[in-house]
Amino acid sequence: MSAYHEIFLKTAKPFDEVIEDVSEAVGVELASEPSSNAVLLYRAVTDSSVIEVESSHAYEDDYGIEFSSLPILITVRDLDSDKDREESTARSLMQVLANDGGYAGLLVFDLKRRLAEI
Repeated sequence: MSAYHEIFLKTAKPFDEVIEDVSEAVGVELASEPSSNAVLLYRAVTDSSVIEVESSHAYEDDYGIEFSSLPILITVRDLDSDKDREESTARSLMQVLANDGGYAGLLVFDLKRRLAEI
C-alpha cells in the first residue's frame, strides 16, 4: 500500500464551501467523482499532483491521532511519487486553509506521522 500526505479537517462550513476553498487553494476546480458509498468524493489534477477530497472517512483513532474528530479527508498524491514535493503541496494547501479560517486539522504522512496542525 502506498503512503501519501493527507489532511484531516473539521469545519462548520458546508461541504460545498470546503470544495470551493480547496479548489481556490490548488488553482484547479475539483470535479465530483462517482463513489461506491455515501461519501462525496471530489478530485482535481494539477501539473504535479492529484488532490482528492472526501466528505468522510472510516479511519479509527490510531498512533495518538484522533482521526474520528476530523471527518473531512484530503489526500495529496504526487504524479511522480516525489514525496518532498507532495509534502510541500500538502503543507501549502493546509496553510491556505488555515489563512482562510474556519478550519481545524492535521497533516499526516502514511496515517502514522503527524506533521502539522491548524
